[in-house]
Amino acid sequence: MTTTIPDQTLSAQTAADEVQIIQTPPSMEDAQLIVQLQMTAAMTGAFRGFDLLQLFEKPPTLTQALKRYPRGSEEQGQISAFLGLCETTATFVRQGLLNEALVNDLYAIAYAWSWVEKIAKGHRKESGEPRMFENAEWLAKRAATA
Repeated sequence: MTTTIPDQTLSAQTAADEVQIIQTPPSMEDAQLIVQLQMTAAMTGAFRGFDLLQLFEKPPTLTQALKRYPRGSEEQGQISAFLGLCETTATFVRQGLLNEALVNDLYAIAYAWSWVEKIAKGHRKESGEPRMFENAEWLAKRAATA
């Protein structure tokens, strides 16, 4: 399990925005949550979504992905499911519900983000919501520097 606590030396506003991650060893609860995430991913086609992205020569933009897999298509739903899996997993890590080291050991977080980053940022821009997929990006940056 991971515990997330605000840095006590920061101002109140900064402390709310920045978190300090304290790692504890992976637990059986972590393993159970991972299995549940895997089952959900299998049911939603999230893993197929990642496979579809890798059919592009290089990581696609949102426009490129939508051109090949239009909104409402099964394939676009699978890509969205993969993005959702990334964000959910990263949010669990960031909130201290899932062990970061375990997630990094199981998944190639930085690599996966490299394939969805342009799509995620395209959704951010399109929606006007800067927090969209912020946890997935946060975890990928941490994984890339680990």
